Amino acid sequence: MTAEAIAATLQHDILSGTLSPGTELVQSELAARFQVSRIPIRDALMLLSVEGVVTVTPNRGARVIQLSPSEVQEIFDMRVLLEGDCLRRAIPYMQQADFERIEHVLRRSNLEVQTEGWAEGDWNFHLALYSPSGRKHQIVMIEKLRRRCQLHIAAYRTLPEETLQWIRDHELIMKHCRNKETEAAVDALKRHLSEAGKTLVRAMPTS
Repeated sequence: MTAEAIAATLQHDILSGTLSPGTELVQSELAARFQVSRIPIRDALMLLSVEGVVTVTPNRGARVIQLSPSEVQEIFDMRVLLEGDCLRRAIPYMQQADFERIEHVLRRSNLEVQTEGWAEGDWNFHLALYSPSGRKHQIVMIEKLRRRCQLHIAAYRTLPEETLQWIRDHELIMKHCRNKETEAAVDALKRHLSEAGKTLVRAMPTS
């Protein structure tokens, strides 16, 4: 089994909440699980470190990242800035084909809100919104920040319980985009992200 395949499996476990924030990732245990030597395990952990979901400390091993409430709030503040800017840049370039793609992923996302695929569906919707901006590097940054939030959302079971509001938010953002109401769309997105951040922070232990 390759390091890439191991990393993909572990990332799924992390983002789905199977491996919770702060979980120690012991190389010998992982090697036994995947029936490989420690070398591909070490490489897989380094790949996950680059993705920002694992911290690797020399001579101390690796752990799933564990953020404090203030750190989660900081990430959501960054997301509001980056994602709001990306959407503002995208709307002027949205054409009929873009709206059809966004509506398609929105319908699919709405069907997945109470399934294990909710996070992927949510990201696909936001990615479809931002892609017309052409801001590839900015979108990569957004995706990494979202992953850090997602593993905590999965651990504390927050947003999947807010599905009706989540669907309404997405549909409102889409409506404003189609009408080329840029500032209204950006404001709706920022409120959507800010409320998600507040919901997660409230669910997290304070110590």
